[in-house]
Amino acid sequence: MDGSVLKLPNHFRFHQLKFLHLEEVELSNEHLTSCLFSRLEKLKLDSCNFGSMTMVDIASTSLVYVSIKNFVDNRVSFVNCNIKISCPNLKVLKYGAPLAKDIILENLFSIEVVHLFFFDSDDVTEEIGMCVHKMIKNVVSTSTLKLCQSSIQGLYAVFHGVRNFPVTFYKLKFLQLAVAIDKSCMEVMMLFLKHSPNLEVLNLFSDENYGWDENWKFHDPSESVVCLESHLKSIQLIGFKDEDKEIELLRFFLKYALVLEKLIIVWDRSNDT
Repeated sequence: MDGSVLKLPNHFRFHQLKFLHLEEVELSNEHLTSCLFSRLEKLKLDSCNFGSMTMVDIASTSLVYVSIKNFVDNRVSFVNCNIKISCPNLKVLKYGAPLAKDIILENLFSIEVVHLFFFDSDDVTEEIGMCVHKMIKNVVSTSTLKLCQSSIQGLYAVFHGVRNFPVTFYKLKFLQLAVAIDKSCMEVMMLFLKHSPNLEVLNLFSDENYGWDENWKFHDPSESVVCLESHLKSIQLIGFKDEDKEIELLRFFLKYALVLEKLIIVWDRSNDT
């Protein structure tokens, strides 16, 4: 359906449809699920265009999986459109696309897995941070959270220097962050560790590293980080380049992750060391 405009009929419903996958189509209906797909459980929108729509409203009591991904260059389609998701039984939410005008999450009482990846330029870093903060405040019951580097840097732009993160993830078990081993990303990582007391698995994807203020330290030994002391059992660093700050990061975890059982280091394939 490449390049086609999808106009959903309004005179009948798809009573038995449970999985809907749309790819490279232009949507024309704002309400995607509330009326037409009464039993839809899984919705995937890949490289779809919102055209002139100002609101994509995904509301359903049957949906358990929603994925919105767009790797093509149509940021204009997103920047003019609000995306609203209100699904009380939703378990998995994956968003990998440019930043929309607004992303509204409501009634996600059953959420378990959240992936947030934004494809935007550096000039919207703070806007991404504010959006990510608003989104994660509405998914605090999730057990799995994956964030891209734009999300991390955006959160740093919003919360730089803040010691008390305004969200606590009591149910979070698995955290994956795409980071640079620099002050901004490491400061946000520490905020997540401090406010995820039951975290068991931490995966870090290391990108380009730019260094940090020599006076900045990972951790104040006088502060308690509950997950490090009692729950964090597995740590994986992917993209290892044998740089000084990566060694310092590993040294930090080996010293303070008291119940650590597994440490995995995956070498950066492009590194010549």
